Amino acid sequence: MNDLFKYLHHKWVRRSTRWYPMLAVFYLTYRCDFRCCYCSDGSRTPYFRLATPHLPGHTALSILKAIRRHTAHVVITGGEPLHHPDIAFVLKQTARLRFREVILTTNGNLLHRYLPAVAAGVTSLVVSIDTLNPVKADAINGTPAGTFDGILRNIDLATRYRYGAYRMFISSVVTPTNILDLYDVYEFCKARRFVFAACPQLEGVNPHPELRQNVQYRAFYDFLIREKRNGGLINGTLPYLETMRDLERFTCRPFTMLTVSPEGEVFYPCLEIGKTAGNLLHGHSLHHLRRMGERRFGPPPACGNQCHSACALSFSVLLEQPAVLLQEGLLAAKRLFRRNACIVSRLK
Repeated sequence: MNDLFKYLHHKWVRRSTRWYPMLAVFYLTYRCDFRCCYCSDGSRTPYFRLATPHLPGHTALSILKAIRRHTAHVVITGGEPLHHPDIAFVLKQTARLRFREVILTTNGNLLHRYLPAVAAGVTSLVVSIDTLNPVKADAINGTPAGTFDGILRNIDLATRYRYGAYRMFISSVVTPTNILDLYDVYEFCKARRFVFAACPQLEGVNPHPELRQNVQYRAFYDFLIREKRNGGLINGTLPYLETMRDLERFTCRPFTMLTVSPEGEVFYPCLEIGKTAGNLLHGHSLHHLRRMGERRFGPPPACGNQCHSACALSFSVLLEQPAVLLQEGLLAAKRLFRRNACIVSRLK
Protein backbone atom coordinates (compact mmCIF):
# COMPACT_ATOMS: atom_id res chain seq x y z
CA MET A 1 0.00 0.00 0.00
CA ASN A 2 1.41 3.37 -1.05
CA ASP A 3 2.55 5.63 1.82
CA LEU A 4 0.90 8.65 0.21
CA PHE A 5 -2.44 6.84 0.05
CA LYS A 6 -2.11 5.90 3.72
CA TYR A 7 -1.30 9.47 4.65
CA LEU A 8 -4.32 10.80 2.77
CA HIS A 9 -6.54 8.15 4.34
CA HIS A 10 -5.47 9.14 7.86
CA LYS A 11 -5.66 12.82 6.98
CA TRP A 12 -9.20 12.85 5.60
CA VAL A 13 -11.07 9.74 6.77
CA ARG A 14 -12.18 10.40 10.33
CA ARG A 15 -14.25 7.26 10.92
CA SER A 16 -12.96 4.05 9.44
CA THR A 17 -12.93 0.30 9.96
CA ARG A 18 -9.71 0.04 7.95
CA TRP A 19 -6.19 -0.15 9.38
CA TYR A 20 -3.39 1.28 7.26
CA PRO A 21 -0.26 1.56 9.43
CA MET A 22 2.53 3.83 8.29
CA LEU A 23 4.95 2.21 10.75
CA ALA A 24 5.10 -1.03 12.75
CA VAL A 25 6.79 -1.50 16.13
CA PHE A 26 7.72 -5.12 16.85
CA TYR A 27 8.72 -6.00 20.42
CA LEU A 28 11.02 -8.87 19.56
CA THR A 29 11.51 -9.72 23.24
CA TYR A 30 10.73 -8.04 26.56
CA ARG A 31 13.83 -9.50 28.19
CA CYS A 32 16.60 -7.14 29.21
CA ASP A 33 19.61 -7.24 31.54
CA PHE A 34 19.36 -3.50 32.28
CA ARG A 35 17.15 -2.11 35.04
CA CYS A 36 16.67 1.45 33.83
CA CYS A 37 14.98 3.67 36.38
CA TYR A 38 12.43 4.93 33.84
CA CYS A 39 11.53 1.62 32.15
CA SER A 40 7.74 1.43 31.91
CA ASP A 41 4.94 0.33 29.66
CA GLY A 42 1.54 2.04 29.69
CA SER A 43 0.65 0.41 33.01
CA ARG A 44 3.95 1.46 34.66
CA THR A 45 5.27 -2.11 34.49
CA PRO A 46 8.95 -2.38 33.50
CA TYR A 47 9.30 -4.40 30.30
CA PHE A 48 11.70 -6.90 31.85
CA ARG A 49 8.91 -7.94 34.23
CA LEU A 50 6.55 -8.85 31.40
CA ALA A 51 6.70 -12.63 31.23
CA THR A 52 6.81 -13.92 27.69
CA PRO A 53 8.67 -16.82 26.04
CA HIS A 54 11.21 -16.32 23.28
CA LEU A 55 9.65 -17.37 19.99
CA PRO A 56 12.11 -19.17 17.71
CA GLY A 57 13.81 -17.04 15.09
CA HIS A 58 11.79 -18.52 12.21
CA THR A 59 8.53 -17.66 14.02
CA ALA A 60 9.72 -14.11 14.70
CA LEU A 61 10.55 -13.89 11.01
CA SER A 62 7.00 -15.02 10.17
CA ILE A 63 5.70 -12.11 12.25
CA LEU A 64 7.98 -9.74 10.35
CA LYS A 65 6.72 -11.16 7.05
CA ALA A 66 3.16 -10.48 8.18
CA ILE A 67 4.14 -6.95 9.19
CA ARG A 68 5.77 -6.39 5.79
CA ARG A 69 2.44 -7.04 4.09
CA HIS A 70 1.07 -3.97 5.84
CA THR A 71 3.96 -1.50 5.97
CA ALA A 72 7.47 -0.94 4.61
CA HIS A 73 8.71 0.64 7.86
CA VAL A 74 9.43 -1.30 11.05
CA VAL A 75 11.04 -0.69 14.44
CA ILE A 76 12.54 -3.77 16.11
CA THR A 77 12.71 -3.11 19.82
CA GLY A 78 12.29 -4.59 23.30
CA GLY A 79 13.20 -5.05 26.15
CA GLU A 80 16.58 -5.49 24.61
CA PRO A 81 16.21 -7.07 21.15
CA LEU A 82 19.84 -8.24 21.11
CA HIS A 83 18.90 -10.63 23.92
CA HIS A 84 16.82 -12.70 21.53
CA PRO A 85 18.88 -15.90 20.98
CA ASP A 86 18.22 -15.83 17.22
CA ILE A 87 18.75 -12.10 16.70
CA ALA A 88 21.51 -12.56 14.08
CA PHE A 89 19.27 -14.86 12.03
CA VAL A 90 16.28 -12.51 12.36
CA LEU A 91 18.20 -9.41 11.25
CA LYS A 92 19.91 -11.10 8.30
CA GLN A 93 16.65 -12.63 7.07
CA THR A 94 14.80 -9.34 7.56
CA ALA A 95 17.03 -7.87 4.86
CA ARG A 96 15.33 -10.22 2.37
CA LEU A 97 11.89 -8.81 3.18
CA ARG A 98 12.77 -5.51 1.49
CA PHE A 99 11.56 -3.16 4.16
CA ARG A 100 12.25 0.42 3.17
CA GLU A 101 13.26 1.18 6.75
CA VAL A 102 14.37 -1.13 9.57
CA ILE A 103 15.09 0.66 12.84
CA LEU A 104 16.80 -1.27 15.63
CA THR A 105 16.78 0.14 19.16
CA THR A 106 19.33 -1.16 21.66
CA ASN A 107 21.10 -0.29 24.89
CA GLY A 108 24.33 -1.09 23.02
CA ASN A 109 25.75 -3.50 25.57
CA LEU A 110 25.85 -6.53 23.22
CA LEU A 111 26.26 -4.58 20.01
CA HIS A 112 29.82 -5.77 19.34
CA ARG A 113 28.59 -9.36 18.95
CA TYR A 114 26.08 -8.64 16.21
CA LEU A 115 27.50 -5.89 14.00
CA PRO A 116 27.58 -8.06 10.83
CA ALA A 117 23.88 -8.87 11.27
CA VAL A 118 23.04 -5.26 12.10
CA ALA A 119 24.84 -4.05 8.98
CA ALA A 120 23.00 -6.64 6.88
CA GLY A 121 19.47 -5.91 8.05
CA VAL A 122 19.23 -2.47 9.66
CA THR A 123 18.92 0.99 8.10
CA SER A 124 18.86 3.01 11.35
CA LEU A 125 20.64 2.00 14.56
CA VAL A 126 19.35 3.70 17.72
CA VAL A 127 21.45 3.44 20.89
CA SER A 128 20.21 4.73 24.25
CA ILE A 129 22.46 7.14 26.18
CA ASP A 130 21.16 9.37 28.98
CA THR A 131 24.45 10.87 30.24
CA LEU A 132 28.15 10.69 29.43
CA ASN A 133 29.06 10.33 33.11
CA PRO A 134 29.96 6.62 33.44
CA VAL A 135 29.05 6.34 37.13
CA LYS A 136 25.73 8.11 36.64
CA ALA A 137 24.98 6.14 33.48
CA ASP A 138 25.49 2.80 35.23
CA ALA A 139 23.25 4.01 38.07
CA ILE A 140 20.48 5.10 35.67
CA ASN A 141 20.73 1.80 33.75
CA GLY A 142 20.97 -0.33 36.88
CA THR A 143 24.10 -2.04 35.55
CA PRO A 144 27.47 -3.05 37.07
CA ALA A 145 30.27 -0.49 37.16
CA GLY A 146 32.09 -0.25 33.84
CA THR A 147 29.12 -1.26 31.68
CA PHE A 148 28.72 2.19 30.16
CA ASP A 149 32.39 2.35 29.15
CA GLY A 150 31.79 -0.84 27.14
CA ILE A 151 28.75 0.74 25.45
CA LEU A 152 30.86 3.71 24.33
CA ARG A 153 33.43 1.30 22.87
CA ASN A 154 30.64 -0.52 21.06
CA ILE A 155 29.35 2.74 19.59
CA ASP A 156 32.84 3.45 18.26
CA LEU A 157 32.94 -0.05 16.76
CA ALA A 158 29.52 0.46 15.17
CA THR A 159 30.60 3.81 13.75
CA ARG A 160 33.68 2.31 12.10
CA TYR A 161 31.85 -0.81 10.95
CA ARG A 162 28.84 0.71 9.26
CA TYR A 163 30.37 1.97 5.95
CA GLY A 164 27.06 3.69 5.25
CA ALA A 165 25.00 0.57 6.00
CA TYR A 166 22.92 2.23 8.71
CA ARG A 167 22.32 5.68 10.09
CA MET A 168 23.34 6.23 13.72
CA PHE A 169 20.97 7.73 16.29
CA ILE A 170 21.48 8.40 19.98
CA SER A 171 18.25 8.38 21.97
CA SER A 172 17.97 10.00 25.40
CA VAL A 173 15.22 9.91 27.99
CA VAL A 174 14.89 13.31 29.64
CA THR A 175 14.46 12.80 33.38
CA PRO A 176 14.36 15.38 36.20
CA THR A 177 17.94 14.41 37.17
CA ASN A 178 19.83 14.27 33.85
CA ILE A 179 18.74 17.37 31.93
CA LEU A 180 22.07 19.19 32.23
CA ASP A 181 23.93 16.01 31.18
CA LEU A 182 22.08 15.94 27.86
CA TYR A 183 23.87 18.99 26.46
CA ASP A 184 27.07 16.91 26.47
CA VAL A 185 25.25 13.96 24.92
CA TYR A 186 24.09 16.24 22.11
CA GLU A 187 27.65 17.51 21.56
CA PHE A 188 28.81 13.87 21.46
CA CYS A 189 26.31 13.31 18.63
CA LYS A 190 27.17 16.53 16.85
CA ALA A 191 30.88 15.67 16.74
CA ARG A 192 30.09 12.31 15.11
CA ARG A 193 27.19 13.43 12.91
CA PHE A 194 24.77 11.15 14.73
CA VAL A 195 21.11 12.10 14.93
CA PHE A 196 20.08 13.09 18.46
CA ALA A 197 16.63 12.15 19.77
CA ALA A 198 15.11 13.09 23.13
CA CYS A 199 11.81 12.14 24.76
CA PRO A 200 10.53 12.93 28.25
CA GLN A 201 10.40 10.27 30.93
CA LEU A 202 6.92 8.78 31.09
CA GLU A 203 5.33 7.19 34.11
CA GLY A 204 2.85 4.95 32.38
CA VAL A 205 1.23 7.34 29.90
CA ASN A 206 2.05 10.59 31.70
CA PRO A 207 5.20 12.73 31.66
CA HIS A 208 7.08 12.65 34.95
CA PRO A 209 5.36 15.30 37.11
CA GLU A 210 8.67 17.02 37.89
CA LEU A 211 9.16 17.80 34.20
CA ARG A 212 6.08 19.97 33.99
CA GLN A 213 6.89 23.60 34.75
CA ASN A 214 10.56 22.60 34.94
CA VAL A 215 12.69 25.56 33.80
CA GLN A 216 15.68 23.36 32.90
CA TYR A 217 13.50 20.97 30.89
CA ARG A 218 12.00 23.80 28.88
CA ALA A 219 15.39 25.45 28.36
CA PHE A 220 16.83 22.19 27.01
CA TYR A 221 14.09 21.87 24.39
CA ASP A 222 14.50 25.55 23.50
CA PHE A 223 18.18 24.72 22.93
CA LEU A 224 17.27 21.78 20.68
CA ILE A 225 14.85 23.96 18.70
CA ARG A 226 17.59 26.56 18.11
CA GLU A 227 20.04 23.85 17.07
CA LYS A 228 17.44 22.35 14.73
CA ARG A 229 16.83 25.74 13.11
CA ASN A 230 20.60 26.09 12.64
CA GLY A 231 20.89 22.75 10.87
CA GLY A 232 21.50 20.40 13.81
CA LEU A 233 20.81 16.69 13.32
CA ILE A 234 17.92 16.44 15.77
CA ASN A 235 15.09 13.96 15.43
CA GLY A 236 11.63 15.44 15.08
CA THR A 237 10.12 18.45 13.38
CA LEU A 238 10.05 21.89 15.00
CA PRO A 239 6.36 21.57 16.00
CA TYR A 240 7.17 18.14 17.43
CA LEU A 241 9.95 19.61 19.59
CA GLU A 242 7.71 22.48 20.68
CA THR A 243 4.99 20.04 21.76
CA MET A 244 7.52 17.97 23.69
CA ARG A 245 8.77 21.15 25.34
CA ASP A 246 5.31 22.30 26.37
CA LEU A 247 3.97 18.80 27.13
CA GLU A 248 0.67 19.94 25.68
CA ARG A 249 -2.15 17.76 24.44
CA PHE A 250 -2.27 16.59 20.85
CA THR A 251 -4.61 14.54 18.69
CA CYS A 252 -3.39 10.95 18.82
CA ARG A 253 -3.82 8.78 15.70
CA PRO A 254 -3.16 5.24 16.96
CA PHE A 255 -4.02 3.51 13.68
CA THR A 256 -1.09 5.19 11.93
CA MET A 257 0.93 2.52 13.76
CA LEU A 258 0.89 -1.23 14.22
CA THR A 259 2.33 -2.42 17.53
CA VAL A 260 3.06 -6.12 17.91
CA SER A 261 4.04 -8.16 20.98
CA PRO A 262 6.84 -10.79 20.98
CA GLU A 263 4.17 -13.46 20.39
CA GLY A 264 2.55 -11.67 17.45
CA GLU A 265 -0.37 -10.16 19.36
CA VAL A 266 -1.62 -6.87 17.87
CA PHE A 267 -2.30 -4.12 20.40
CA TYR A 268 -5.63 -2.34 20.03
CA PRO A 269 -5.57 0.54 19.55
CA CYS A 270 -2.10 1.01 21.03
CA LEU A 271 0.52 -0.52 23.31
CA GLU A 272 -0.15 1.90 26.17
CA ILE A 273 -3.75 0.77 26.68
CA GLY A 274 -2.52 -2.82 26.68
CA LYS A 275 -5.42 -4.63 25.00
CA THR A 276 -4.93 -6.95 22.03
CA ALA A 277 -7.26 -7.65 19.12
CA GLY A 278 -5.72 -10.86 17.79
CA ASN A 279 -2.54 -12.42 16.46
CA LEU A 280 -0.78 -11.67 13.16
CA LEU A 281 0.20 -15.33 12.87
CA HIS A 282 -3.44 -16.40 12.59
CA GLY A 283 -3.78 -14.92 9.11
CA HIS A 284 -6.44 -12.28 9.76
CA SER A 285 -6.22 -8.98 7.92
CA LEU A 286 -5.52 -5.85 9.96
CA HIS A 287 -8.93 -4.54 8.93
CA HIS A 288 -10.50 -7.63 10.50
CA LEU A 289 -8.42 -7.18 13.67
CA ARG A 290 -9.50 -3.56 13.95
CA ARG A 291 -13.14 -4.55 13.70
CA MET A 292 -12.55 -7.36 16.22
CA GLY A 293 -10.93 -4.91 18.61
CA GLU A 294 -13.77 -2.45 18.30
CA ARG A 295 -16.37 -5.14 18.95
CA ARG A 296 -14.52 -6.35 22.05
CA PHE A 297 -13.30 -3.07 23.52
CA GLY A 298 -15.26 -0.32 21.80
CA PRO A 299 -13.92 2.52 19.66
CA PRO A 300 -10.56 4.07 20.53
CA PRO A 301 -10.99 6.25 23.61
CA ALA A 302 -10.55 10.02 23.45
CA CYS A 303 -7.70 9.86 25.95
CA GLY A 304 -7.18 12.78 28.27
CA ASN A 305 -3.51 11.77 28.61
CA GLN A 306 -1.62 11.93 25.33
CA CYS A 307 1.54 9.84 25.57
CA HIS A 308 4.44 12.04 24.58
CA SER A 309 6.23 9.27 22.72
CA ALA A 310 8.17 9.81 19.52
CA CYS A 311 6.00 7.83 17.09
CA ALA A 312 2.62 8.95 18.41
CA LEU A 313 3.51 12.63 18.37
CA SER A 314 5.40 12.48 15.04
CA PHE A 315 2.38 11.17 13.13
CA SER A 316 0.04 13.56 14.91
CA VAL A 317 2.13 16.56 13.87
CA LEU A 318 2.51 15.25 10.32
CA LEU A 319 -1.26 14.91 9.92
CA GLU A 320 -2.24 18.12 11.68
CA GLN A 321 0.49 20.28 10.12
CA PRO A 322 1.48 18.84 6.73
CA ALA A 323 3.54 21.95 5.96
CA VAL A 324 6.21 20.56 8.31
CA LEU A 325 7.35 18.34 5.42
CA LEU A 326 8.34 21.43 3.44
CA GLN A 327 9.96 22.89 6.55
CA GLU A 328 11.98 19.71 7.06
CA GLY A 329 13.05 19.78 3.43
CA LEU A 330 14.31 23.35 3.76
CA LEU A 331 16.23 22.51 6.94
CA ALA A 332 17.81 19.49 5.24
CA ALA A 333 18.86 21.69 2.31
CA LYS A 334 20.33 24.16 4.78
CA ARG A 335 22.37 21.41 6.43
CA LEU A 336 23.63 20.16 3.08
CA PHE A 337 24.63 23.66 1.97
CA ARG A 338 26.57 24.29 5.18
CA ARG A 339 28.30 20.93 5.00
CA ASN A 340 29.37 21.46 1.40
CA ALA A 341 30.55 24.98 2.25
CA CYS A 342 32.72 23.55 5.06
CA ILE A 343 34.21 20.94 2.71
CA VAL A 344 35.02 23.59 0.11
CA SER A 345 36.64 25.87 2.69
CA ARG A 346 38.87 23.02 3.92
CA LEU A 347 39.98 22.25 0.36
CA LYS A 348 41.09 25.83 -0.30
